[in-house]
Amino acid sequence: MTTPISSCRGCTRPIFILHNSLRSSIRITRVPSWLQPTSARTCSRSFATTGLRFASPKQKPTIPLKPTVLSPAKSVPSPILSFAQKLADKSSPTILYEAAPQGVFLFSSYTAGLFFIGAAAINIVVNVYNLPEGLHWIVSIGFGMVGLLLAACGTRFALMPAGMIRSIKVLPARPVKALNPAAKTATPENLPVRLEIEARRTVPFPGVPLRRIQADPNDVVMKAPLYNRKAPPSDYEKMLMKKQDEVRRKQEREYEMNHLMTAPFRHGKQVFSMLFKNFRRGLTGEGFAPIMINGVKYKLDITSAYVLEEGRALDRIVKIDK
Repeated sequence: MTTPISSCRGCTRPIFILHNSLRSSIRITRVPSWLQPTSARTCSRSFATTGLRFASPKQKPTIPLKPTVLSPAKSVPSPILSFAQKLADKSSPTILYEAAPQGVFLFSSYTAGLFFIGAAAINIVVNVYNLPEGLHWIVSIGFGMVGLLLAACGTRFALMPAGMIRSIKVLPARPVKALNPAAKTATPENLPVRLEIEARRTVPFPGVPLRRIQADPNDVVMKAPLYNRKAPPSDYEKMLMKKQDEVRRKQEREYEMNHLMTAPFRHGKQVFSMLFKNFRRGLTGEGFAPIMINGVKYKLDITSAYVLEEGRALDRIVKIDK
């Protein structure tokens, strides 16, 4: 239906407007959004942020919460293990202490022990049981006391290598399922720490196999820590020591090449000094630290041995009774 309207001042012809009541049935061409006025813009798509923009202030928007999915690595808490349990968690034994080869010390100890015990036996047989005629009987008592003293010294030297620790290791822990089938993760309560200790037997015979001892770290007690904290040298001191070492080696090399005739005597002196040093260690026990394992006293060689982390690892695992 058309209805005439009055013409405007600038136009002489009447304008007709087509009025249709069935506006919804007619296809209307969509006008671009940038041509529409701001108040007449509509959203053709619906997003969560768009709903928040046009929501009434009284109505609170509902934001869908995404379910948090934890990864398997983060969902299972990692066990809190001590230093000893971290070493026991490895697949291979960890060496905490290992003594250097002690062939010279063993040779000197057994040789000195055999010499003193043989001298004691000869002295008692010759001067006690076969006392020459014309001597007072009190002389035999004196020779007997000397023989006992020689035998005691020989026993001392022969038993000095007894109880020497060869190595100390941390054994790998057994599977947790073998200890507790219901446990699924390793915890400090069910992860055992065992030490394997190799020591010489008390029998004073060379070639005897070592004794293997498995002990709990709480049953191993040392009298003093192995780690001896020293002030680290400065860069200047390191450079100075390096130069002094180079100069000393150069001088020794020059002296060795210029005095070849006396070289055998110098080498013999070095061998004799080494034997005397080991002989002194066998007599005085120099260079050994006492250690108690399951209530039994053993010895650690601290003069020449390999220790993990300069001894700090063993100090952290075993007990130290100062």
